[in-house]
Amino acid sequence: MRIDGAGGCFDNRVYEIELDVAWQIILLVVAEVGIKIEEQDNDDHLINGTIGKKLVTVAVQQLDETTCQVIVDTRRKVLQIYSWKPEEKEVNEFYQSFENMLKEFAAFILCPGCRSKISSSAKFCPECGLQVK
Repeated sequence: MRIDGAGGCFDNRVYEIELDVAWQIILLVVAEVGIKIEEQDNDDHLINGTIGKKLVTVAVQQLDETTCQVIVDTRRKVLQIYSWKPEEKEVNEFYQSFENMLKEFAAFILCPGCRSKISSSAKFCPECGLQVK
């Protein structure tokens, strides 16, 4: 559900991914899109920070064992009552980066032996030779 206007944008999206994996990807995306973290709660999977002149909140919530929702909220420090100008740029960049990293995550796995990043279709690790399937 996307709510846009009045100086900000709120969006939440549901993904078929485990909570811990989603959180690790979120931490990478936050750094990539330039969110300056002011408060990070790893237990509740919540980040508050800034990007440019906007306040940002990023959170992930588990819906069931393999599904979670990612929530991104950007807003100006002062609410703009009469502005209906779209303020979705930062939210769009966040989700685009998140979804790109999610695709990359699905295409690769970590070898249980040497922790190298290998193709998810590999039967043996090319680095250490361990059978992975």
